[in-house]
Amino acid sequence: MSGIVGIVYNDGRAVNRQLLRHLTQSLAFCGPDAQEVWTFGCAGLGHTLLRSCPQDRHERQPASLDQQTWIAADARLDAREELVEALRAQGHESSLITLDCELLLHAYAAWGEDCVEHVLGDFVFVIWDGRRQKLFCACDHFGIKTLYFAELRNCLVFSNTLECVRLHPDVSDRLNEAAIADFLLFGLNYDKGTTSFVDIRRLPPAHTLQWSTEGLECRRYWMPPTDGHIRYRRRSEYVEHFSELLKKAVADRLPADSAGIFLSGGLDSSSLAATACELRGEKFPELKLHAFTTTLSDDGRDSDLAAARVVAKALQIPLHTTSLEGAGPFDGWDDARIRWPEPIDDPFARGIFAEFREIASETRVVFSGEGSDNLMEFEMWPRIRMLWRGGQIGQLATDIAEHAVRRIRAPDGLRGPLRRMGRLIGRRKPRAIIPAWLSSEMVSRLELRSRWENPSLESLKTPHPVHPRGYESLFLPHWRRMFMNESPEVTRQPVEVRYPFLDLRLAEFLLAIPAMPWFFRKHLMREAMRGRLPESIRMRAKRPLRRDPLISAMRKGGAGLFEGFSPAEELSRYVNTKALPSIWKATGGELTESNLRPWCLNFWLKSCKRIGYKIAQEAGLAEAASSNR
Repeated sequence: MSGIVGIVYNDGRAVNRQLLRHLTQSLAFCGPDAQEVWTFGCAGLGHTLLRSCPQDRHERQPASLDQQTWIAADARLDAREELVEALRAQGHESSLITLDCELLLHAYAAWGEDCVEHVLGDFVFVIWDGRRQKLFCACDHFGIKTLYFAELRNCLVFSNTLECVRLHPDVSDRLNEAAIADFLLFGLNYDKGTTSFVDIRRLPPAHTLQWSTEGLECRRYWMPPTDGHIRYRRRSEYVEHFSELLKKAVADRLPADSAGIFLSGGLDSSSLAATACELRGEKFPELKLHAFTTTLSDDGRDSDLAAARVVAKALQIPLHTTSLEGAGPFDGWDDARIRWPEPIDDPFARGIFAEFREIASETRVVFSGEGSDNLMEFEMWPRIRMLWRGGQIGQLATDIAEHAVRRIRAPDGLRGPLRRMGRLIGRRKPRAIIPAWLSSEMVSRLELRSRWENPSLESLKTPHPVHPRGYESLFLPHWRRMFMNESPEVTRQPVEVRYPFLDLRLAEFLLAIPAMPWFFRKHLMREAMRGRLPESIRMRAKRPLRRDPLISAMRKGGAGLFEGFSPAEELSRYVNTKALPSIWKATGGELTESNLRPWCLNFWLKSCKRIGYKIAQEAGLAEAASSNR
């Protein structure tokens, strides 16, 4: 993750170069290899570079091809051959060794604001068009990288880290009550366009932003497709197509020198590891691969760790383990070095810092298997309904019969669905009640009871005909939280996480094929990995945690874990502290997690101003920040 920042005025004022340089310096943690600033009158851009592969040694940003249009980008592009060919057809000379930032400049020159419809990958970029006196910004399709911005009268301040925007002297620390309320209700802010601060907004996934004297405009440029329809005569073609796309997704994300993989021992991460090993033999002979596993127990009780060791041994990849055994809730949360840009409701989240320190000692790129569970969620009834309505009775009977056979042959046979059915019949889930400890005044003023019933702010006009739940899951705000928490903005380590299963080509393929039989127990991936992974791993069933670490820690530590509660001054605006329950006596995981959120918010509120001042001081902006706080 390279750092980007910028300031643009639309009233003729010149950018304060010293202020811009200070803001750029504050991003050194996510771009330790180079720092540059560019200013020209009313516009200024700053960039800090994180080199993730040897080719990046020639990169310099902000960059320009004609001294009129300038870019600052944190970008990694896919399908470069296709993009280069399309650019050449438009008369723009480029090649496979052209830097990603320069390819984006060529794309903007060729297609203007529509350039985002021609580029794939993980990216956030800002382009100052000097001829048109306009700023153009964009972030990628899934929001893996994003942009924060604050519109301050005739000025726009922006960066790919929230803290950097907070540093501008004119950006206030006023909290966004709706976002804080969402956190207390759901654990995160459901509004993709806002943050926890009133002045700072977020560019949603698959959106562009334009800013000029005419004002600010955001628009969506892409939606996950619902009309894809891929059907093959031979079943082997599905497996071949999937394998080809997975290989492209991994190859486009592999640096030439070293990479890591979050290896859980499950099918997803193991498949990425196997594919990366094959590519090392074919294209990247100098590539060093590492596997990283985090365990809650290093005494042999962790089945995921045992499976990860099997995979690492079979693929001959060194395995690095980080043990979190003995870690308690909120351990180290008062450490001034820990910075949560926004509230987080995982009391064990500090473990991510030890994990990323281990990764940073070996590599700057690590792969995550996230995404396949969503895109391969098995849904039988939409397929059955579609075949029935289409009069395809023969295919319907074949699908049902095949599913019945696969269901019986599954590791848990018929016990799995019967057990789930028994739980539904014998235990009716109680209707969730809005937390009693929320401030009654805030509940009334923000109409939180209505919000509690319908948290989603994004209605899908066209549901997917055969993958409705998997499709809807792509719009959840949980992705944004995961991307942020695994970025240098939080980890403070120069490590970039890449998500091959969120490759656009692969995602659109999976949304276009039938769920039966390919998504039942991820049959498609298991077939693709036949002969490439040990059978014990290829056919391994997904296993949930045997015990909830939070419940276990609370039972072990009891009330002592929460002694000395000292509420922050601002907490009373959101929480009636007198109504907080005795959370160490709770037994239900969901209830406990919900009731812990006031504690999480309290930690964050206390650290918020302290951290704001600290990063300002580090960047040489203490005086400006102090006058604003």
